[in-house]
Amino acid sequence: MKTKMKKSFIILILALILLVTTSAVAASMEIEKVKITTGSALEDKTYADVYVGSQYSGENVIIQIYYSRDGSLLNHGNMVPKTVDNGGYIHVASADSYKYYPDKAEINLYDTSENLLDSVTVYLEITSGTQTFSSYDLDRDGDYTSSSYSSSSSSSSSSSSGGSTTTYNSGTSDSYVGNSNSYKFHAPGCGDVNKMKPSNKVYFSSRDEAVGAGYSPCGHCHP
Repeated sequence: MKTKMKKSFIILILALILLVTTSAVAASMEIEKVKITTGSALEDKTYADVYVGSQYSGENVIIQIYYSRDGSLLNHGNMVPKTVDNGGYIHVASADSYKYYPDKAEINLYDTSENLLDSVTVYLEITSGTQTFSSYDLDRDGDYTSSSYSSSSSSSSSSSSGGSTTTYNSGTSDSYVGNSNSYKFHAPGCGDVNKMKPSNKVYFSSRDEAVGAGYSPCGHCHP
C-alpha cells in the first residue's frame, strides 16, 4: 500500500514539474519572423507564416490576426488554435478573402489558456505576393484589439483593387516621428504614431535626418 502511494506521489511530482516547465517554455515564446502571402486576385485568401523558433515544435498555441486597410478592419480577428510545426512556424489562413489588399497585419500570440505571449504588427505593401518581415521589421508598440480601430479612417485615400497611395494629414507639427523599437519613422499625422509608447518616440526635423539616423520610412504612411 505504501509503495503504491509512494509511486503515485512521484508521478504527481513529475507531472507538476512537466507542467511548470511547459508553462515556462510557452511564456518565453516570441514572434521572430512573419511572412504574409496574398493571392493574385482579391477573392484569394491571405496566408500568414509566423516563426517562433524550432525549439517550440509541437507546442499548442492560439493565434489571432487583424488585417486592416487605411485604418479599417478587414476581418474579425478570430482566435485560431494551432500547433507549431517542426520548423518552428505557425501557419494560418484568413477565414475569408477581402475586398481590398491589406496594408497592415496585427498579430496576437496566446498560449492555450489565452494568456498573451506576444503582439506584433507589420506594414504591408498594397499588392499581391509574399512579403517577409524579420525581427527588425516587427513593431511591438500597439495594443492589438478590434477596439483599436474606428469605422472610418483618419486618412484620405483612394482604395482600389490594384492598390493605392495613402496621404495623411501632416498635423500641426513639422517633425517626423521615429520609433526607437522598430527603427521606422512616420509622418506626424500617421495613425500609428498614437499607438507608440511615449518612451519610444524620437523626433526628427526632416526626412533626411531620420534616414541619416538609420530609420526607414513607415510602409503605411510613406513619409
